[in-house]
Amino acid sequence: MSTFGDAPMRVGNDVVDLNEPRIAGKSGDQRFIDRVYAESERMLIEGAQEPDLELWTLWAAKEAAYKVVSKVQGSPPPFVHAAFEVSWTEVLGSMGPVVRIGTVQYEGMTIPVSVYRAGGPLHAVAWVADPPLAAGSPADRLEWSLARLDEPDATWSRPLHELKSLLTEDELDAVYSRESAAVRVGARFDIARVLSIEPQRLQIVCVPGATGRRPPLLLLDGGATHLDVSLSHHGDWIGWAFTTDPAS
Repeated sequence: MSTFGDAPMRVGNDVVDLNEPRIAGKSGDQRFIDRVYAESERMLIEGAQEPDLELWTLWAAKEAAYKVVSKVQGSPPPFVHAAFEVSWTEVLGSMGPVVRIGTVQYEGMTIPVSVYRAGGPLHAVAWVADPPLAAGSPADRLEWSLARLDEPDATWSRPLHELKSLLTEDELDAVYSRESAAVRVGARFDIARVLSIEPQRLQIVCVPGATGRRPPLLLLDGGATHLDVSLSHHGDWIGWAFTTDPAS
């Protein structure tokens, strides 16, 4: 039996739009760095050729890992960022497509994570599997996608009222912005493509809780599935990740 409930794999993802105005120059905010980053991470930022990029790469990894931990534990723990300590096993440059591979340590858990870059945004994907997978090699059991919020002719780029019309009442309970609606629509269409089914058969609902701390659940024909899904959005970008091989 899986140690993570009915699902053999949990996934988290996080998007950081590096073109957002508040992103630049954050490596100069020492108070922020001291609060959010462990000593080993502060050394990485200080020694980086692009300290802002290093800072936000670490941030994205922490956020993605936090989503995994929330699912494994059954509810979101207090998010003490410095307690999620990132270490890189591979540093692959700053322009990607893969820029970092490593792990996040949290209270005895080791969570593999990879961070990708596609132009403006960073996209971190973290996971825990039972049985474990090697860090940096989740491709046979995971799918992940990054998309512009305003992509010509894309279904997820419609106005909010049109996006809401594509979602069920249960899904709308967790929708608080155009971005949160768009990422659900995009993820549903992508998952349906992989499963070769109609998107209308899928729902992405959230468990009760505070806004932004409600892990999503994927339903098929109104019932629970063994697939896991993670949603994220920031700035001009939306991103999602989902498991594809529940039988492994």
